[in-house]
Amino acid sequence: MDKVVVTVDELKKMIRNNEEDKIDEIDIVTSATCGIMSGTMAVFYIPIGERFRKAEKIYMNGIEGHVGPCPNEFLGSVDAVVFGTTYNGNYGGGFLFKDLIAGKEVDVKVESEGKTFEKTLTLDEIPTARMIGTRMAFKNYVAVTNLGDPVKTIFHRRMLQKGEVSFSGCGELNPLQNMKVDEKELLGKRILLNGSEGVILGFGTRHSEKKPNIMISADMHEMDPYYLGGFITSGGVEIFNTIAVPIEVNEENKEYLKTLDEDIGLPLTNVIGREIIDNGKYSEAWEGAEFRPRVNVHRCRNCDNCNAEKMCPTKAIKRIDHLGGRRLPNEDCVGCGVCVDSCPYGIYQMKRNSVLRIPVTCRQSDRERALKLAKELKKRIEKGEFKP
Repeated sequence: MDKVVVTVDELKKMIRNNEEDKIDEIDIVTSATCGIMSGTMAVFYIPIGERFRKAEKIYMNGIEGHVGPCPNEFLGSVDAVVFGTTYNGNYGGGFLFKDLIAGKEVDVKVESEGKTFEKTLTLDEIPTARMIGTRMAFKNYVAVTNLGDPVKTIFHRRMLQKGEVSFSGCGELNPLQNMKVDEKELLGKRILLNGSEGVILGFGTRHSEKKPNIMISADMHEMDPYYLGGFITSGGVEIFNTIAVPIEVNEENKEYLKTLDEDIGLPLTNVIGREIIDNGKYSEAWEGAEFRPRVNVHRCRNCDNCNAEKMCPTKAIKRIDHLGGRRLPNEDCVGCGVCVDSCPYGIYQMKRNSVLRIPVTCRQSDRERALKLAKELKKRIEKGEFKP
């Protein structure tokens, strides 16, 4: 008998329509989240060709990696780890990983005993490329505001001003919001990480009973570049990922699966010290919010120095030749909303909501990508391409 599979969005709509009894007819719910996940790294085995005794340093498109642990002595190859949050200017590990997965060439430089060895490679030429998320898919996040002077922070593209909010988390879509969090049950569970089939390795770093998260691993060769990338902040360059998890509808998970945004707390914290100021709800942040900006291209003055293009955290705003060089966001847009305040001519408009009556000016999670990967996982299960 085929299993009945629904996406988490389809399930939540049933519950809002007072059809929660239908949950008894469902076998699997595909849940998902997308957002900044700082605890991301990639493990590579990189063939260089020219033989050297032992690599001492390695750079990929100017991003410094960490050599080892295996020395690969006189083999002309390097084992290396690159962090998603390492950056050089406005180019970071998240952008590097996206470029690799998109099939772009990457310049690799190895230093050994005073000599430099260089090679240009694509992901297809790198035999091992495995992403490991040391802490991903937190069950719950916080909203961040500022009570003092403007401050540089990883929670906003620009300096966070007094009287504004940045927040993370997909709320009722988040996998760990929809299941009983038991490490024995999670260990080895198959998931999708950026479109690639991977596994849960257990609880992640900074896991706690109140704020659980998971450690994940998947092969980068099978990933879709749409689901990940870099995210520039005023405090450095971060990385975002998208994760989808199949959840079995059983007695233990049923009550969790009925959780809605209005049931999920969203603490408001001060960016300095992270003390909790007050407690809001995810419904404040997401109910009726638009996932992407509306663009009025006719307002565009085609400025030589486009501030929205400059400030876009994911570098999604690009010149469009057939529009006379005017800029529009492409599919790299994550709906953060930063462009709304960046263009002085009001080209970009988006309903971004507020938390505890403080306006949201930066959103670091993307429901549109999360919903798309949840649908993709449902499709693979129904086709027999993914076995939960």
